[in-house]
Amino acid sequence: MILVVIVGIGLMMLAVISLQVTLVHSDTRTTQQGVFEATQIRDSAAAQGLANVKTNEVLTPMSGGGATASWVNFANGSYYYYTTYDPAFAISTIRAWGRVPADETTSSCMTAPDSLSWDGTGWMLRGVEIFVKASRYIPRAPVYFGNGGIEKPMGGFEWGAGVDPTDPSTWIPVTSGASSSQDSSVPFESSALDHPFDYLYNGGTPTPASANPHPYNIWASQNPIGQFNTEAWFTNSAGVGFDPTINLTPAPTNAYYDMSDPTSPDYAYPVDPTIPDVQDFASQLWTKFKDAPGTTKLSSGSQSGTYGDLSTPGVTFVTGRLQVDSGDTFKGSGILVIRDNYDANVDADNTPGTRAILDIRGNLEWTGLVIVAGWAPSISVTGDATIVGALFGEDSVQSGGEISLDSATIIMNIQNNFRVLYSNSLFQPGGLVHDYLPMVKKEVVGIRNL
Repeated sequence: MILVVIVGIGLMMLAVISLQVTLVHSDTRTTQQGVFEATQIRDSAAAQGLANVKTNEVLTPMSGGGATASWVNFANGSYYYYTTYDPAFAISTIRAWGRVPADETTSSCMTAPDSLSWDGTGWMLRGVEIFVKASRYIPRAPVYFGNGGIEKPMGGFEWGAGVDPTDPSTWIPVTSGASSSQDSSVPFESSALDHPFDYLYNGGTPTPASANPHPYNIWASQNPIGQFNTEAWFTNSAGVGFDPTINLTPAPTNAYYDMSDPTSPDYAYPVDPTIPDVQDFASQLWTKFKDAPGTTKLSSGSQSGTYGDLSTPGVTFVTGRLQVDSGDTFKGSGILVIRDNYDANVDADNTPGTRAILDIRGNLEWTGLVIVAGWAPSISVTGDATIVGALFGEDSVQSGGEISLDSATIIMNIQNNFRVLYSNSLFQPGGLVHDYLPMVKKEVVGIRNL
């Protein structure tokens, strides 16, 4: 009898222990699930904040879309994130949290979890902190035309089906029907010397460089096709052979570019994959400055006048054709963007109806950065044009969701004097153009759990 009682008590104890283990295991599973869900929500919030910083150039995005952050319902819980920006180091700090209910009764606290007034009663909480370093792209050459460079120069290559920019065997040679000017002499002067930014206003000439290496390249591209097309354009159109120093103003005392090796840092037309997409560059400028005070927006057609000077530079947009008629002058300082009428912020169909065209029949004088970006853009100079700073041509644009390789270059028709004189001082901190340049390089430089 006693044995039966002992066995019964033992079984009851085992049952109780088993129940307790089951409850503990259940609680553990519930806790693990809560941690997992809170972490997922946190990561989603952090990704949203990071996307705003990297793609939309919002340096201090907040959850909820307002001026201050708020909790936003998400999945089985909610998320919260805010961003601070340190202009001294150009670092955006994103702090993001995800929370899910851990008890039946939760606090209704709506402040940030790192606030002294935060009440986390009843919540499972997970947080993360991300540091994003931003920097502006500083042009290192007077001219950059992206991917295919100049459209179909004689002796160059054109895009087409099956063309792989990294595989020269797939390139299609241009043997006839060139789209760029093929005159025996093209009056185009591209100078990689560091010209003073007030060159147009005060005149003068910088001292010619005399030693190797040259401080800046003449032309930059993002792939080998652009590199070869630029060289072909100079060689076949301008008739200057393979010595690009002939097209520098003023000319250096000796020819010191290394034209024997396209991979050399001293090559005149290098491939530079770090250069941002020009179309995206122009789009970011449009998004940021189109409604900003002091911005000038001009319609397509004939234009003249002065748009900004050395004391008051600005951003000027021309949507469509910028045509400067014979006898007229278009001048200014800052950033000049000639763009098509595609706006990524509002247009669902990303095929523009208006092309970006720079057509100089009179006089163009601009100090700063000039961008011609859009669908199959072109530059025509039958008058006189001088840019002190840098010139960007479009990189690539999408049509119907597909990148059109046929429009990844720019058509050049230069029949009269066209000078692009590089000026590094314009783009450095404190320069006239620096603060207008988009934050195109954004890298995660640190991350930690909170």
